Amino acid sequence: MKILDCTLRDGAYVVDSMFGDRNIKNIIKILSDTGIDIIECGWLRDLPHEKDSVYFNIPDDAREYITQKSSKFALMFDYGRYDINNLPHNNGLIDIIRIAFYKKNLDGILFAAEKVKSRGYKVFLQPSNIRAYTENEIIKLCRRGNFIGADAIYIVDSFGSMFPEDLENIIPIFDETVSKNIEIGFHSHNNIQLSFALTIQFINSLTNRNIIIDSSLCGLGRGAGNTKTELLIEYLDQQGIIYNKEALWGGINDTILPFYDKYNWEYTPKHGFKGIYKLHPNTNI
Repeated sequence: MKILDCTLRDGAYVVDSMFGDRNIKNIIKILSDTGIDIIECGWLRDLPHEKDSVYFNIPDDAREYITQKSSKFALMFDYGRYDINNLPHNNGLIDIIRIAFYKKNLDGILFAAEKVKSRGYKVFLQPSNIRAYTENEIIKLCRRGNFIGADAIYIVDSFGSMFPEDLENIIPIFDETVSKNIEIGFHSHNNIQLSFALTIQFINSLTNRNIIIDSSLCGLGRGAGNTKTELLIEYLDQQGIIYNKEALWGGINDTILPFYDKYNWEYTPKHGFKGIYKLHPNTNI
């Protein structure tokens, strides 16, 4: 099992990408010292990289923030919102490119993923809002991932609308259809306060597979946030999977807690309503 921490990428929604250069470096160092398997540094966008931001035009823009390479590093882009022709060949800094896409883009994702792989990166497929897929569409997605040779295919609860029964129905389809050499990932949001519980359910349902869990420090992320990295590693500690908890908790106090004074990503009735009714986080209600 691997943890992918998405504090800097999903948290970019909360802070408008402007974490500050010092905080970006500190967060990456904290996660590296903790032993987090994969650290997601931010987004690939068709914009020049700006100081203090986690929007990058090319992977090498993140070089100044990565001071040690004990973990794997990832970046994400939205399909159709980043010119893959600008993506250079992998020079060893960023290991993984995650491609987020909507169901309507499923037929076009093949070309994009193959192009990223041809440049030497591992490819993770992030199908937004998996609850919008029918069973046949999930099978189609998984088979596309197999054909591409994706390194991971994700179950993504984009709107934080998933209940345990939903995940229970989806997991067997992924388990039966995704090639055994491809990892299955889980990315959830906490709008209805089930993210951590669903993460534990996911872990316990796929004990025979290589899996990846997305989480973020203090749950920092869009809507009501994500599964909390610090709680996840405490749970895993009980299962005999050990991370450096002291480095993580100390780093949270120094780096993440100050954001609480300025931003809010905890539960609100509005977040809960959007989750229950499967509404996009940007929907005005």
